[in-house]
Amino acid sequence: MKKILQIGIAILCCFLITGCTQDEASAPPKKEPVPKINTTPKQEEIVPTKTGTDVNPETLKIPVLMYHSINTNVKNNLITPPDEFDAQMKWLKDNNYHTITLAELDELLLTGKNVPDKPIVITFDDGYQDNYTNAYPILKKYDLKANIFVITDKIAKNNHFDEAALKEMSDYGIEMDSHTVHHQELNTLTYTEQLKELKDSKAVLEKLTGKPVNSICYPVGRHNEDTERAAKAAGYAMGFTTAAGKANKNDGMYTLPRVRMVPGISMQAALQ
Repeated sequence: MKKILQIGIAILCCFLITGCTQDEASAPPKKEPVPKINTTPKQEEIVPTKTGTDVNPETLKIPVLMYHSINTNVKNNLITPPDEFDAQMKWLKDNNYHTITLAELDELLLTGKNVPDKPIVITFDDGYQDNYTNAYPILKKYDLKANIFVITDKIAKNNHFDEAALKEMSDYGIEMDSHTVHHQELNTLTYTEQLKELKDSKAVLEKLTGKPVNSICYPVGRHNEDTERAAKAAGYAMGFTTAAGKANKNDGMYTLPRVRMVPGISMQAALQ
């Protein structure tokens, strides 16, 4: 009896083993995980196009032209007749000068990197109406960049262009920079008063244009050590005087000179 029981248990074990083997054999094979393939195209490294030449910033000098009014009524040496201005701009274009803005000048003076051939800056002081009616069409005619130092308290007053003209020129690419709020001689003011003039004018222009204002031109060229400190504290990168010369970083980034343009002068003579 005991032997019969052992045989029965053995047969039962065989059935169980066979069933397990058949279940495993009939089960679908496990799928191996498919490795993921990155189908995102590799981003090419963008290398800035080099359009100029690297120059030693210690020796780099860039002319910053100083104009005021462009008008046929030449009653002082701050007024250039439109036909003369047209001839000067044509000469720059014909002689392959590259106009840059003051925002661009900042980096060029400091680094000397990628300097375009024959760089030059065109600036106007005060923001006269004829900058819009006479100079602006000529600048567009020759596809030239320029900057206007605006007295913000005189916008739309006393023969100065209005906000609409300012915005139109800014949208075109004429850079608007500060000539203070009230055009007071800064060296006669306290540091606090100077700082307010510089900060308030900057804020007005940035609100009107939606663009940063990085340069200040001191009224009548007057300035002192407080002026330079205030310009830096107000967030300007450069300050310009009326002293004669071409801009170089060794002049001091807050005491940069310019090339004065007077009626009757040729561009050739001015750039000598």
